[in-house]
Amino acid sequence: MILKKTYLLLLFCLIKSLFSFSQEPILGTEVVGVASYYGTKFYGRKTASGEILKKNGLTCAHPTFPFGTMLEVTNISNNKWCVVRVNDRGPFSRSRILDVSHEAAARLEMFKSGVAKVKVMVVGDNNNVIITRPETIIENSMELVSNNDDEEIVVLPPLKQEKIKQTKKVTKTKAIKKKKTK
Repeated sequence: MILKKTYLLLLFCLIKSLFSFSQEPILGTEVVGVASYYGTKFYGRKTASGEILKKNGLTCAHPTFPFGTMLEVTNISNNKWCVVRVNDRGPFSRSRILDVSHEAAARLEMFKSGVAKVKVMVVGDNNNVIITRPETIIENSMELVSNNDDEEIVVLPPLKQEKIKQTKKVTKTKAIKKKKTK
């Protein structure tokens, strides 16, 4: 009887762990935490997905997102960002949420400290980016706007809208009591 319960418990744990790794991430999901980057000894080795880890690839390790999930990683301290693809499991430190490749760490400018507080957003899956930033759309569509290489196109940054304070006028109304007339 005890052996049967032990087998059922092990089977339950195995099935639960399989489902936790195979769930599809929801587009737009955001997570904030600390990211680090791979040490040089890991480059050239196989990742959990079977790929060889490349120093100049924009890849990362995440403990639960499926392989091929596209993540936009933003360094909160300097607002630098890049899009990386999940191809490995890790980091195995509970205080970190992501390990990024050398190229991604360079784009995020996190070499000085070795780690960075980042905001991670799911922007695609199966190696396809579905959600992009507006400035990226503008940069990528410049070739559609101009046929001439001689023609210079200037892209103006979006206008910053000033915060408008909304004030509510509160008017006090006095209740008028009617006297009962007999």
